Amino acid sequence: MFFTSDLKTYNIDASDGEMGKIKDLYFDDRKWAIRYAVVDTRKWLPGRKVLLSPRSFINLNEANENLEVEFDKETIRNSPSITDEQPVSKEVENSIIGYYGWSRYWIGFQLWGPSENESSKALAEETQRDQPIDEHQEYDLRSEDETIGFKVHANNGKIGRVADMIYDNTYWKIQYIVVRSSESMVEDEYLAFTPESIESVDWFGEDIYVSDSLEEVNQRTLYNKKADILLGR
Repeated sequence: MFFTSDLKTYNIDASDGEMGKIKDLYFDDRKWAIRYAVVDTRKWLPGRKVLLSPRSFINLNEANENLEVEFDKETIRNSPSITDEQPVSKEVENSIIGYYGWSRYWIGFQLWGPSENESSKALAEETQRDQPIDEHQEYDLRSEDETIGFKVHANNGKIGRVADMIYDNTYWKIQYIVVRSSESMVEDEYLAFTPESIESVDWFGEDIYVSDSLEEVNQRTLYNKKADILLGR
């Protein structure tokens, strides 16, 4: 597992050379899976918002701090154009997904939706379980960069603020939000909460509410360094 803050310092490389750096990550607000990396292409594609799905990532090199993707620059250059100011609507997602051939993650119940070669089998399995297949599930994309700093609350008081997130590079799911405790004003103290412990999020008010009480939070492990959270996980 890795910190999202570290990933945003990595170079991102096409199959034929460096493209730039990751400047943000978009995750969905239901399953908390990272759906796209937003690439800062610098002078290479000025004014363009380049989105790449984790389905295109082929190697995460922690030592060299780079992330390799399967496409060359020309393929990415010819992808549907999205301006920096343009929101990532479902229409935009459909155009990008159709171009690259990625699966539509919002179809069905799997984390990443059925892939092209798995579609028939997956849909058959869903049908056998008599579960409806909703092709229009409402997933909203959220910016990881904008979520950092959100206030985190127990059911009876404030805990702290989001300082980082932890993801796994197998499923690209956010496994923990890292919260800097507001109790200590002298030194940093951190707590880790799973997305499953989150009861609700006020995305406009920038507030996250977890199910624990402050008494239960006080029983959790406090970490003096963020890196210690990864130890043993």
